[in-house]
Amino acid sequence: MKYGVLFNKNNVNLGDDIQAYATARFYPSLDYFVDREHIHQFQSENNEPVAVIMNAWYMWEKWHWPPARCIVPHMVGIHYADHELSLQPGSPLKYEALEGLGGQYLKDYAPIGCRDYYTMEQMKKLGIDCYFSGCITLTLPQMPIIKPEKEYICIVDVDAKVRDKLVDLLKDSGYELKIMTHIGERDETRTWEQRKEKVEELLTTYRNAKCVITKKLHCSLPCLSQETPVVLIKQMDDDIRFSPYYDFLHYIKTDDFLAGNYDYDFTNPKPNKPDYKPVREALIKSCEDFVARMSTEERSTEELDRFTASDEEVYHWRYELMDRTLRMWLERTRQEHKDMKKSKNERAKLKRQVSNLAAENKKLRAELAKANEALNNSFVKKLKKKLNMK
Repeated sequence: MKYGVLFNKNNVNLGDDIQAYATARFYPSLDYFVDREHIHQFQSENNEPVAVIMNAWYMWEKWHWPPARCIVPHMVGIHYADHELSLQPGSPLKYEALEGLGGQYLKDYAPIGCRDYYTMEQMKKLGIDCYFSGCITLTLPQMPIIKPEKEYICIVDVDAKVRDKLVDLLKDSGYELKIMTHIGERDETRTWEQRKEKVEELLTTYRNAKCVITKKLHCSLPCLSQETPVVLIKQMDDDIRFSPYYDFLHYIKTDDFLAGNYDYDFTNPKPNKPDYKPVREALIKSCEDFVARMSTEERSTEELDRFTASDEEVYHWRYELMDRTLRMWLERTRQEHKDMKKSKNERAKLKRQVSNLAAENKKLRAELAKANEALNNSFVKKLKKKLNMK
């Protein structure tokens, strides 16, 4: 059996590479790289089966589903969401890709291990057998302990106001502050070795930190795996991907931190909660069992290809989904043009009203100035008359 790892070829978020690194460590060999956003176009040599642990966020372009037939999926660590609900730009499709054959693919390879409770709840509503598996980054191996020349605290991708307050708060703590980010430049030419080296360097930095402060999911979960004290500072209600990880992590709401309403000591951090460990161990076992099954000669044809729809049926279904998406985008674009035209007319109307009000205001000011001048002249005349009378 050959093995493949999902990756985002042109990503800017190092979290994607951390997930790929966590997946690759389970394989006896790494034979293929599968572009997550073109998973339906993947081709193996001579159409040989390729085992793939499917941990990922699906999907920006939802008609790229189901995956290529040569992929033998292990469905764990799945996050699927309406991107608008996730405050992300993306296809106007919501769960249409998980209806019809798209949903049948998941049902054929069920049970589906979901990365978060939201995805699990949506899958259940669609009649798909599923469970909470956690994210593959919880399974990362621990990097070596290397005593630093000076102890340090990592501040990773927090909001600017939070970062500035942390820097001020910790400036006299005696710890070096490492201001870090998971966001880099787009570069699809990076090799796997370069990506792997960067991930290992980052994880080693986290492993040897006194504390890590972040709002990133794929910073906080790797820190749990490294047993490095980690605390989230984020508003908590703004990202559906974080349930149930709020229960696994120490956290402070952004507003509370800025107001000083918290009891976390960054220089003497609390140990991480142990709640994640059963999830970590179960996910490790699940992936190891999958690879062990794929490595034996007793693999059944049914396990290698449970999805029974024909290629022609899949192409037809995918075409209809793309057609529906284009029509939705067209209608949305038309409505946006109508709304823009309406807003433009309303702005022009308001501009005319403001101009008229400005002219009226100018006229009233002139009349007021004239009235004040007349009043002043009258007052002066009366004053002079009184003075003359005296």
